[in-house]
Amino acid sequence: MRGMTLIELMVALLISTIVTLAVFAILVSFEGRRRTLSSSTELDRVGALAMFQIDRWVRSAGSGFAGSDAYAYAYGCALYAAKSDKQLLPAPAALVAPFAGVDPAFRLAPALILPGRTTPGVSGQASDVLVLMSGGAGGGDVATRFSAPAVAGQLSLTSSVAFNADDLVLLADQQPAAAGGVAPCLLTQAATGFSGGAASAMPLGGSWYASTVGAVSVEAYSDSAVALNLGNVDQRKQPEFQLLGVGDHDTLFSYDLLQAADEPLQARAQGVFELHALYGVDTDGDGMFDKWVSPTDSAWSVAALSAGTSAAAEQLKRIKALRVGLFLRSPLPERAVVSPSTLKLFADVQGGALTFPRELSADERRYRYRVIETTIPLRNNLL
Repeated sequence: MRGMTLIELMVALLISTIVTLAVFAILVSFEGRRRTLSSSTELDRVGALAMFQIDRWVRSAGSGFAGSDAYAYAYGCALYAAKSDKQLLPAPAALVAPFAGVDPAFRLAPALILPGRTTPGVSGQASDVLVLMSGGAGGGDVATRFSAPAVAGQLSLTSSVAFNADDLVLLADQQPAAAGGVAPCLLTQAATGFSGGAASAMPLGGSWYASTVGAVSVEAYSDSAVALNLGNVDQRKQPEFQLLGVGDHDTLFSYDLLQAADEPLQARAQGVFELHALYGVDTDGDGMFDKWVSPTDSAWSVAALSAGTSAAAEQLKRIKALRVGLFLRSPLPERAVVSPSTLKLFADVQGGALTFPRELSADERRYRYRVIETTIPLRNNLL
């Protein structure tokens, strides 16, 4: 007599079920909004971090050699370097992933775009690689001329005032290579005991010194050669010759070609789906870029810019800016499709003539994406 009737119990259960479903619906909606906000915030953070690093490296590209008088003949030279008797450039074997598809021979240039050289495991489609080179000396980028041919372990310079102990020195020749084009360059090191100053003789030694690297030796540089200060073995002053590209797990990687650190491969930002880039070039000789071109254009391809000829060197000098675009992707999928079927980069460049579309599969559309682009001047190439 004091209990509940069956009807009352059923009504109570019905009301509690409705309330429970309403609460769950609110929680699901809240969780969806929270994940959306979290994904958006994370993509914004990843994009800001990635672009900050890329912007810094590109703006510094060419430091130490672009503003010197060696600008006229060192651009496009084949690079040779060794460290602790291990040949670094040209790399004697394939580079580590994700840069295994990159040609291990490199030429001196502030910035190059290698189209489609990595295939990130998540994306499954080709992504570009940037080759960025800059010195760390912080000086006036003045090339010092030889006063006599080099000998093993020593350079004879008109003055060694621009150099100190343990400086990293790039040797370049004003005369063209025997077969025509730009002569090769050799990275070496001033000896630890060298005191610098007005003395003309600069002894060589240390980890980055080798009398011969591949087919190039120190003794091959005649009195027509020059020496450029690219920095020092001190970590705060080391040059940065590196690759930048996207690898597996949506990660932006850098690879130090000079292997200054114990681990040359470094993860820089996670959440980067693909990287693509364009050249901003000077077509009328006024020193400013006035046209965007694709790195797949035959005149601006890797093969054309790395030909080692005087014409190729002139092309390198005409590159005044890079347009870098990134596709970013959230780490977790959503329950339903949340992204469009096509992502686009460079849609506003030259009336859309250089638009890069990326088609997304049904599964890929369940992730959230960000598309970010930036134009970065090569300030050292603009001088």
